Amino acid sequence: MDKFDLKQRLGKGAQGSVFLVIEKTSGEQYVLKKVECTDEQEANKAFKEVMALQDLKHSYICGYKEFFVTWDKEESAMFVCIVMDFYPMGDLDRLLKQKREKKEKIEELVLKKWFGQMLEALVFVHKKQVIHRDLKPSNIFLTKDLNVSIGDFGVATVMGDARTRTRTTVGSMNWMAPEVLERPYDERSDVWSLGCIMLEMATCGFMMSQSIAGVLFEIKQSPTALEDTLKQVGKDYSVDMCQLIRTMLRRSFQERPSAVEMVDLPYVKECLALSNSALVGKKKEKQMNAKTVPKGATEAAVVAFMKENSDNEISITNAVAHLNGMKVTKLEAATKRFLVQLMRTHMSEKPLQIEASRLLLTVAAAADVEEDADDYIFSGEVISVVCLGMKSHVSSKELQSINSLLLKTIALNENAAGLIGDQGGVQDILSTMRAFPDDPEVSGNCCSALSCLTINDKNLAIMREEKGVLDLMKAMETHEKEASVIDFACSALWGCPRSCTFTVLYIYMSFVDDNVEMMAERKAAEVLLNAIVLHIKNPDVVKNASMALGSLVGESEESAFAALNNDGGKSGLTILQEAYQHHKDNPDVVENICTFFMEMSEYEDIVQDLSNSKVRDLLKDVKVKYASNEDIMEPVKAVEAKLG
Repeated sequence: MDKFDLKQRLGKGAQGSVFLVIEKTSGEQYVLKKVECTDEQEANKAFKEVMALQDLKHSYICGYKEFFVTWDKEESAMFVCIVMDFYPMGDLDRLLKQKREKKEKIEELVLKKWFGQMLEALVFVHKKQVIHRDLKPSNIFLTKDLNVSIGDFGVATVMGDARTRTRTTVGSMNWMAPEVLERPYDERSDVWSLGCIMLEMATCGFMMSQSIAGVLFEIKQSPTALEDTLKQVGKDYSVDMCQLIRTMLRRSFQERPSAVEMVDLPYVKECLALSNSALVGKKKEKQMNAKTVPKGATEAAVVAFMKENSDNEISITNAVAHLNGMKVTKLEAATKRFLVQLMRTHMSEKPLQIEASRLLLTVAAAADVEEDADDYIFSGEVISVVCLGMKSHVSSKELQSINSLLLKTIALNENAAGLIGDQGGVQDILSTMRAFPDDPEVSGNCCSALSCLTINDKNLAIMREEKGVLDLMKAMETHEKEASVIDFACSALWGCPRSCTFTVLYIYMSFVDDNVEMMAERKAAEVLLNAIVLHIKNPDVVKNASMALGSLVGESEESAFAALNNDGGKSGLTILQEAYQHHKDNPDVVENICTFFMEMSEYEDIVQDLSNSKVRDLLKDVKVKYASNEDIMEPVKAVEAKLG
């Protein structure tokens, strides 16, 4: 302390006091942070930890001058002291408050520049095995040339230390990742905090401090709060900016990308390039002498052409388009690997991604999920590049639609379905549904993909956490008259070896209390009954909607009475009886209709309604037609027992 003169106290918090000091020899201003320790042993341990900060020398990280341990006689306490750079321009928190008071937005170009600098700093520290754990606007400082510098690493912990895996509450609550209080976490917790900072910066033009604080709390509980806010953000900023924030604020940290992984995103590369980051190489000028594949070239010749021109994006795109024109359904394993490598290398080239994904879709559709279970097409490498393509080109409806269909096809492989969830594919598909809610083709492809993915328990948990049931309900409501969407939603996926349909989602998800509650609030029973009415001659719709209704009313009394009364029109009992008349010769449909009646009969207050309806006559007819079918007779006997 003898080297410095204390000028003033800048602040005091749970982690210690902060002072503005002047170095006696140079006259330079610095910030000194004093962190109190309970005893000498704790002080020595803390000192060793903060010494790791000496390695954090980076353009966008606050400089650390020195560290020392001192005994304060006046306070009779031992302190670890951290001396760091002083920023007279202040911090980001102060700037945001000024902007909010004026309702003045920050230009996207500025946000991109600052984001690129913050991300570059995080990549740097994470590679050195350090987590910040307390990222927030008050720890982001502004330099004289209006760059940003991340500070206050004094509470960061070396990742190898066991405490990085504990349930710490070091960080400030608003910016703290959801998993920190409940689960082990890693450097992706910093990514969540960075997402919160970006959301704050993007809302300063229309949202006051108290409101954004509420949003930062709510987004930990429900993705709906984030989506509502991003709708407003989207009025001032690009789709890519909104998707970037959405990607960082994935509540499940397993599906949230690390800082290093985010560097692969084209929009992020643009952000990094604004400060000439070394993380992105200088963009090569597109070669004007792009080549075309010779007419009549064989598959082998096309692949050779691609290898010869692997650095020419236009030539590669032409070659892949040529393979699509040849209607190639099989590729050698080495060719598939090479194609995926090219997709990753040239991720920013949307035309190449579209053609390559279309080719992979054809190959995946032709593969046998049982005989070719170990095929590279079902590997994590393929899934990873497909998901990255969806994150990288969020505004491309064509690519989003193709890749959703591709993920669905890959998910027919049971192991691959789990890998898709691990790579964040479920969230990518939900993001696509939210980006293009009015497009029937996109909605249909997304619904069919989710129906197959949610057979996997892990993916089902992701859907539950992301409240995906709301997106599914919206798709059914928006496209209720679109036969193509309903077909995708209710029929088994093409080539799928198991019966896996959109409405099966309701069956699996209805066993979870929070989803049952959401479905009841969104009047799922009425929506499903309406689907039957509109498509009553479609056996797949009737079969699966009846199955979903049976599962839903079995778990929710509120939904059972909603189905009985059906505010949308006829009673659900009448609608299902009419559906039976159309499909009485289809045992699968009949079984699900009878199961629905069985679940309804479990409620004493509904038994009388069943008795007064013509359900008895229906059951008699079923017994005559399907006396030997045990799957059908079981629910029939159960209903008869209740009716007496």
